[in-house]
Amino acid sequence: MRFLRPISLIIVVVLNIVETKGLLTHGNSSTSDSSHGSPGHIVDKADIMQILLNQTAELENLKQQLENDRSTIQSLQNRVFFLEAELSKLNSSKPTQEMSTYLMSMNKLIQNVATNEENDRNLTQRVDSLVKHFDDLNVQVRYTSLLLLDVHSSTEQINSSIIQLLEERISGVHDHIANVSTRIGFTAGVTSQSTSWSSGTLVFPNVITNVGNGYNPSDGVFTAPRAGVYVFFVNVQGYNSQSIYVDIVLNGASKVRTMAYTNYDAGPNLAVLSLQTGDRVWVKHWSGQGYHCNGPLTTFSGFLI
Repeated sequence: MRFLRPISLIIVVVLNIVETKGLLTHGNSSTSDSSHGSPGHIVDKADIMQILLNQTAELENLKQQLENDRSTIQSLQNRVFFLEAELSKLNSSKPTQEMSTYLMSMNKLIQNVATNEENDRNLTQRVDSLVKHFDDLNVQVRYTSLLLLDVHSSTEQINSSIIQLLEERISGVHDHIANVSTRIGFTAGVTSQSTSWSSGTLVFPNVITNVGNGYNPSDGVFTAPRAGVYVFFVNVQGYNSQSIYVDIVLNGASKVRTMAYTNYDAGPNLAVLSLQTGDRVWVKHWSGQGYHCNGPLTTFSGFLI
């Protein structure tokens, strides 16, 4: 009966190891799902450490039981030696039948001792096997820890990349919103023809579009609300046989010139100008006189690129 208990404990330990290897192979569904979304790959480190602690305690109990059994075997061996010594003394004094019975009893006792020694060897082999399994578990725990560190590092890198990408996209959206909110452009035309206009600024009082309110229809001057590159276009339509020349000027300096030469000729031209906030652009008379208006023929336009 003394050896049945260690064997039962060995069976319990082996069953626990089988369950542990099942956890390492197939994974804990709740732990794996919450940590990584795919069961069967990573075991919770706390669960593995608890299993190792439990198995270590059982192993220590088995070792203690083994030491007790060895002490018992040693006592039995001493008893056998003592009985053999007594037997040699009784050979000369006990009757033959009684001696035969006594010898059979001693032989049975010796067989039991031999059986116990064999059981002890088997128990030692099983304990060694358990120690090897525990070593394997320790290796798997270290591997799992390294894998968790790699996953954590990869997760941080992915999160950093996602955050950077989101910040770039948000910045792009903000820039787009800023560009939309600061769009600038205008188109204006004259409201009536003139046969005598021959000096000064050509005013276009009929505002068709004025996004950003940069153009002033009262004096015909566009004032840049913000710095940037602008496109300006002017068309002057000559009146009857008269000729007319006009310039697009920036802060009083002529940039481009156009002309309409007799027979209701059209005089279009375009300028791309780099402006600072507050710069002024308008259309100025250079030579000739008069302009025609039959709908929006004589016009002035500009917009921010």
